[in-house]
Amino acid sequence: MNLRKSAANPADRIISSSSKPFLIAEFGLNHNRDLALAKRMADAAKASGVDAVKLQSYTTKYFINRQFENVHGLYDIFAGLELDYEFHEKLRDYCVAAGLIFFSTPLTVDWVENLVKLDVPAFKIASGDVNNWPLLAAVVAKRKPLIVSTGAASENEVKLAIDYLEKAGATYALLHCVSLYPTPIEKANISRLARISALFPDGKKRPLGFSDHTEGVIAAFAAVAGGAAIVEKHFTLDKNLPGPDQKMSFDPTEMAELRRQIDLAQAIRGFATTADCHMEETKSDYYGKRSMYEFEGQKLAMRPRHPDFARP
Repeated sequence: MNLRKSAANPADRIISSSSKPFLIAEFGLNHNRDLALAKRMADAAKASGVDAVKLQSYTTKYFINRQFENVHGLYDIFAGLELDYEFHEKLRDYCVAAGLIFFSTPLTVDWVENLVKLDVPAFKIASGDVNNWPLLAAVVAKRKPLIVSTGAASENEVKLAIDYLEKAGATYALLHCVSLYPTPIEKANISRLARISALFPDGKKRPLGFSDHTEGVIAAFAAVAGGAAIVEKHFTLDKNLPGPDQKMSFDPTEMAELRRQIDLAQAIRGFATTADCHMEETKSDYYGKRSMYEFEGQKLAMRPRHPDFARP
């Protein structure tokens, strides 16, 4: 998947299992609608080795149905942190100047067009919208790459999303996600990456990733070692700041460690395209492998391998 150079992306970026893991700092609601704070977050994210900064873009009245009393508190939280176009534009310019990719999750259809005007290189689709067909139709029509989370989704729901995106000719990646906040490490369920991969039709392969809600770096390490090309993590400057997501987010020190660990995981995973060994290993073949020799009237497989032996 190629995130092409745009006003919100300083350079073309290929996302694949053979490229450096793409690390997204999810600002979520942690900006507290304070542009100065968001800029400091961008600086810290850049210093931590993050590739991209992501917001959540929405109009609350189109997102949460306030007629139900039990959602009034949730409505007030989102309404209090709703961002306008100018905030997006100023943060985009600041991020791009710092060499960061900027994009967002549209949670309401009206923001799809706004993000197109901001020239984002991709759309992120939240787990709760994996089967939100009006929103998916709106983003697919813009012909930009999609990064789609699959938290709290059944296998059938993931299949339906894949079928829809394939028929629409979309360029997309799927993120394994566990919608528990925080996610206990024993619930990380990293093997689900392989299950999702098996759902792609006709042997097609799409980039996979992990939207991580665990408290450490082990799950993300395992995800990248298992093939994930994208890691998304909520980010904060300080876990003690006000806001619903601060304590479950990574601070700059933790994010820098996450960068180190997922890069190490990719190096350990390697880039094998066949079952062949490393070429360096064959240098010791002469001593480690055997050939058939006549010895004391017997035919024995003995070291060293005869220098005239041809490898199969």
